Amino acid sequence: MLSLSFPLRRLAAAASLAAAIVPAAQAQTPYVPVTKQYGDFVVTNDRHDSLVTFSFRKQGYWPGGAREVVEVRPLKATREGQPMLLAFTKGYTGQGTILIGVQNGEPLMRPISPMQRDSMVRTERDPEWGVPQPGRSEVLLFARDGRALDTGTGELLWFDVPGTVTGDYAPAMLVSISPDRQRGAYLARKLTKLQVIVATRDDGVAGVLALPPDTYQRWLKPLSEAASEQAGAAIKARQGRTDSNRIQRELELAWFGQQFQWKQGKNGWQVTGLGLASAPPEGKLP
Repeated sequence: MLSLSFPLRRLAAAASLAAAIVPAAQAQTPYVPVTKQYGDFVVTNDRHDSLVTFSFRKQGYWPGGAREVVEVRPLKATREGQPMLLAFTKGYTGQGTILIGVQNGEPLMRPISPMQRDSMVRTERDPEWGVPQPGRSEVLLFARDGRALDTGTGELLWFDVPGTVTGDYAPAMLVSISPDRQRGAYLARKLTKLQVIVATRDDGVAGVLALPPDTYQRWLKPLSEAASEQAGAAIKARQGRTDSNRIQRELELAWFGQQFQWKQGKNGWQVTGLGLASAPPEGKLP
């Protein structure tokens, strides 16, 4: 049997010693969870858990009683000197996407995009964080929920429009907010007709724009088909976004932002696009 020369024996001994030291050193260095502090809020993330723990002024905080908080995002807006936060809470105690702000020294939450129990797993896999309005990234549009969030002020926005504006198949979908935040534009479907409705905060409809008859075939049908293809590919690959309704909403939001703009005139802020402009309904004073 061949024996190692003296230099080689020294190298082998050094390698064995190093191999023994490295695990020991690693064992002596405990894992420290990642913590992020937003004012008096502290969010702790452990690498072995997809959930985060949440505290306010060193006291555990479970917004709305939710025990499973997935992620927390700070906003520019503040309340009582504390940053406002967006969070997503899941599970059977979860509320979905919520807005958190401090009032009278205590954190209070408001649901923005509630969980839908019939699609809970899909929603948990792809939380709703809102879509930035084209050209105004501080405004997040929650189209399925018929409301928007101004991340600069922390104000939730919704408008006085007739009919249903929430849900996957609502006949009217919020697609844009006016620069003064006092009006919202809705893409409305009624049988084969499409129109844009401009609604105020408190005084009903302020403008209507009838879209050309070929709008669906020319613009919206291709978006619907693209959404189905994207969702189908994600399902086949067992990854990515699989909710075709949500993908379609986001494609339509982007399309509206490309084709339409807000313009101020004697009738207040109105929507223009495709060579057309919204105008107050017949019999409605400016």
